[in-house]
Amino acid sequence: MLIATLVALLFLGSGANMMLDGIDQMKDNIKAEVVDESASKAALDVVKQLEDTAKDYSKADGKDEKELFKLIQQYETTTADLQKNLDASYQQRLQYQKEMLALRFELKDNLSLEQWHKVFSKDRSD
Repeated sequence: MLIATLVALLFLGSGANMMLDGIDQMKDNIKAEVVDESASKAALDVVKQLEDTAKDYSKADGKDEKELFKLIQQYETTTADLQKNLDASYQQRLQYQKEMLALRFELKDNLSLEQWHKVFSKDRSD
C-alpha cells in the first residue's frame, strides 16, 4: 500500500494544479454574468483567494514531493522516515481542502442561485 501511495504521489501529484486550470474561465464567467459591480468584485476577490490558496499549496506540495523522492532514493531511509513525510503531506492536504471548501462557500454567499448557475454552466465551461 505504501508503494502504491508513493507511486501515485510521484506520478499523479496532488491535484492542486487541476484547480488552477478553471480559474481564468471562472473569472471570465463572473465578469460576463454578474452585472452588479459590488457582487462581481466580491466574487472575484474570493476567486483570487482560491487561486492564491491553490498556488501556495501546489508550491508546498511540490517541495514535499521532492523531499519524498529524495527519501525514496536513499538506501538507509526507513518506513518511519517515509511515513513521517507522508503524514506531513497529508495534514497539509487536509488544511488545503478545508480552506478551499470555506472559500467555495464564501463564493456561494456572494452569488445568487441564478448567478451561480450562469457562472458554472456546462455551456460556458466547455
